[in-house]
Amino acid sequence: MGGLVGVCMLSLVVKSSSLMMLPDSQLESKANTQFNTAKEIHGRRGDIRTVDGSLFATSVEVHSLHADPSKLSKDTATLLAKAISPLLELNIKTTEKRLNRRHRQDIKLGKNLVPSQVDEIMAVVDDLSKDHPTIRHALFTRNEYRRFYPAGTDAAPLLGLGQANTGREGLERTLNRHLAGETYKYVQWRDRKGRRITTDIPEARPGNSVVLTIDRKIQRIAEEALDAVIERSEPDAASVVIIDPETGAILALAQRPTHNPNDTSKIDPEALRNRAVADVFEPGSVFKPFIAAAAIEEELVTADTLIDCENGRYRIGRSTISDEHPEKIITVSEIIKYSSNIGAAKMAFNLGAKRTLSYLKDFGFSRSTQIGIAGEASGFMRDHDKIKPIELATTSYGHGVNATALQLASAVATIGNGGIRMEPYLISEIQDSNGVAVRIFEPSEDRRVVSKDTAAETLKMMTTVTQAGGTGTKAAIEGYEVAGKTGTAWKHVEGGYSSTERIGSFIGVVPANEPRLAMAIVVDNPSKGSRFGGSTAGPPFSEIGGKALRMMGVAPNPDLIKTDIEPASTGELTQPTAAPELRWAHAGKLIAPDLKGLSMRDALVTLEGAGLSVSLKGSGRVIQQNPRPGRTLRPGDKVEVTLQ
Repeated sequence: MGGLVGVCMLSLVVKSSSLMMLPDSQLESKANTQFNTAKEIHGRRGDIRTVDGSLFATSVEVHSLHADPSKLSKDTATLLAKAISPLLELNIKTTEKRLNRRHRQDIKLGKNLVPSQVDEIMAVVDDLSKDHPTIRHALFTRNEYRRFYPAGTDAAPLLGLGQANTGREGLERTLNRHLAGETYKYVQWRDRKGRRITTDIPEARPGNSVVLTIDRKIQRIAEEALDAVIERSEPDAASVVIIDPETGAILALAQRPTHNPNDTSKIDPEALRNRAVADVFEPGSVFKPFIAAAAIEEELVTADTLIDCENGRYRIGRSTISDEHPEKIITVSEIIKYSSNIGAAKMAFNLGAKRTLSYLKDFGFSRSTQIGIAGEASGFMRDHDKIKPIELATTSYGHGVNATALQLASAVATIGNGGIRMEPYLISEIQDSNGVAVRIFEPSEDRRVVSKDTAAETLKMMTTVTQAGGTGTKAAIEGYEVAGKTGTAWKHVEGGYSSTERIGSFIGVVPANEPRLAMAIVVDNPSKGSRFGGSTAGPPFSEIGGKALRMMGVAPNPDLIKTDIEPASTGELTQPTAAPELRWAHAGKLIAPDLKGLSMRDALVTLEGAGLSVSLKGSGRVIQQNPRPGRTLRPGDKVEVTLQ
């Protein structure tokens, strides 16, 4: 018996000695997790602003609520779960189960909480702590950031989606290396009672902000015009790109469908795709001005050169091409005005395949713009040494070739800029957290495509499109001369052409004598009313161009005004009412915006985008609101809006 006791004692001595003297990685790891935990803090994500200073994306400071279950007993965990779960809209049983995980020191109970919500929760906890003091030490908060988009659905597919320090889609993703704040890692030490004792935690450096070339007011005008397109034509999708011809700066880029990035629970993945950059389509007759410009530049034709358009039917090998409006012998200018496929094909034959395709590539087709948006498509165009005669003919009027809306806008901007193609660009500046520019992006010339005289002659021909008898009269803008071109193409689907679906488009510059805006509008498969580009894409060109030029202070030409209209140059009433930018108070609350004069849609976009509840009365424009502008609100509060 004594021998057995001796053996047991010897075993205990050996085991205890090994524990004290020899390393054990398992025990060491367990001990470390009891006294230290690896943590990360992220610097504030930078803002995205428009060139006129409006916020498109920002990071708002909010709070997250955490609990340390190791400080709770089974009874106090139950009390705490019952008290705070209703305030956080959590299931009581689930919360109680999480709070009973006493091997954990940090579980997140709530996020995106504003200070008033935290105060309400802590007041309840203080009441419980009177009888159960340990509860007070079991809850703590951390400051976090929530990504917020003050413009709501406007430019949403362009911006994409961002989180506190990560970009998921769109510009938020491609510009993430600029926008993301510094990530700082540290070790949180605790004493033997589990109390946090690490105090010297530095702040993580915030990310840079990005200033876009987008003009907030022009963007809003474009968004409204696309809403009208959806109502009028009921298409599958629609997009618009607006460029400053002189610089290549993109002033607006809008599309339908769109989404509200402030509510990710309802986002359709289809609405995230930036169609103006990522989607290619056969553009149709909008290609014809570029063919005519090339033929004029090569001194093969002038605007007055006569071309036989074969009474609307022209045989090429075993194929026949035709015109929607049959003509016999017409000028090059009339080929553009009446949109003759045969006339465009004959000009391409005169140029030859090599020169035709070379000019189209110089205008920017079948090559990326390198604008910096993920998923940009380059488009397709056949090689000059492999293209067949019928393929060259169809290419001249935009079939058998594809392009993006951005490429079309850039190409027509080239004609509007005297034949010089500017590289399209979207980023104006990158700024540090103090607003100091760390990088400025200047306009960049790509190449001269045609001479100034050729560009001027092409623009003059394009003005006939919106005049009486042309295919684009609905794109005309009273008081301004429009140089444009319509396009209608059968939609290419599943390896062939649809017999019912079409894509309507319109490209143009305005004013034609001194272009300030270049625009491409694409309407995908309109299902209501006319399906031709002049009827589907022409009206939004007119709406956007007219409002934008007046907003920019470009005075109309009195000689082009047929009816009495108000000259709109500087007065406030002539400027479009844009949705106001939302601001946050220091306490984490929203400052109620001034909604007076907004349409019902703009009021809804503004308030619902901020997570506010809306009560509407009447129709028309906002004449009254409660709470009044300037009052502080928190997400979920109701705003009563009266319209008339």
